[in-house]
Amino acid sequence: MRIGLRSGSVKVFGALLVTTAVLLLVFRFLEGSGEFDLREIGVYGCRPVDSAAVAPALYACLGRPLPGLSAEGIESELASIPGIDSAEVLFEMPDRLDVVISLSRPVLVLCDGAAEVALTRGCEPLPPTFISDTLPRVEISGGEYRRLLPQLAEWASTNGIPDTVDRILVEPSGAVAISSDGMRIILGFSDFDSRMETFVSSGGRCAMRDGWVEADTRFDGQLVLRENPSPRSEVSI
Repeated sequence: MRIGLRSGSVKVFGALLVTTAVLLLVFRFLEGSGEFDLREIGVYGCRPVDSAAVAPALYACLGRPLPGLSAEGIESELASIPGIDSAEVLFEMPDRLDVVISLSRPVLVLCDGAAEVALTRGCEPLPPTFISDTLPRVEISGGEYRRLLPQLAEWASTNGIPDTVDRILVEPSGAVAISSDGMRIILGFSDFDSRMETFVSSGGRCAMRDGWVEADTRFDGQLVLRENPSPRSEVSI
């Protein structure tokens, strides 16, 4: 009885080996005939304007056997392209590859009078295609912009900059928000969110109508209003 069982197991094992060998031969034949060569690539999450940067990395894969491609290698190459945060590659046998791209998120536009560049939350520069009129603008007008930029980018990434702010200047006095009505709001070098709240809660938005053109928020919860051009005429509220 044991001999019969052993003989049956050997036959089953042998049949599996033969089947595996046949399948492997078929696979190699199809691979050699180009049946698994990459013919179609689907890209998702990429704007048409960014396709020129993505296309070269993917075009190099066309015509190559799909089983020989490295998903991690393609993902790494795509993620190294400026403006792409990450990429996920999915193989669809026999001849298709899908790519899901996550673009970097711009939070502000930095201007120096001669050029402008979109920046991420980490102050990484992005291609010109990421510049948008809807992003907060930071203009360098002197001062320590390298010290201020990380804090301004963090503030912008949390959507803390009010829509009423037209742009932000980097001056020797720190960050200066220019509201849509022209009011200058000096925020200094830190605590932008709370200082902007001081400006709003103290009625700073109405000060422009009373002739005040500059609001200084750097004095521990107090709002100092100034007339232009004399900085000596001021009042605290």
